[in-house]
Amino acid sequence: MSTVAPYAAGAAVTGGAFLLFKGSFADEIATHFTLDGAADGFHSPGVAFGLYLTIFGIEAVGSGAALLSVKGPRTGGSVGAFSWGLSAATAYFFVVVMQASTDLQGGAAELPPYQLAIAVVAGLVAGGAAWLIGRRRA
Repeated sequence: MSTVAPYAAGAAVTGGAFLLFKGSFADEIATHFTLDGAADGFHSPGVAFGLYLTIFGIEAVGSGAALLSVKGPRTGGSVGAFSWGLSAATAYFFVVVMQASTDLQGGAAELPPYQLAIAVVAGLVAGGAAWLIGRRRA
């Protein structure tokens, strides 16, 4: 199982959302939030999207390194499942961060804290599905 495909898919989903929301972004969008959901870091939309893609790249390199360091094909399937889960969680989180930065009409961007929990659940579901599919193929 490739460890690059999940991150390419996550980047594609994030890119699609960026294109969808692009027209409603202000000059700067929120890129970092405190634990209580208040925005405390901002970048231009283009820089923010570049940061998102960089994070997917870093995750892909890390998963690739993990795959190279494991022994045995069954462990490699676990790394692949982890890659799908991490990519899904990251893509979900980036999409809700972009959505939080749209149509603010002078207000401040806020990200409800429960969104992080939903991202974790989305990652667990995607990773679990990838793991089950991998086991059926083996």
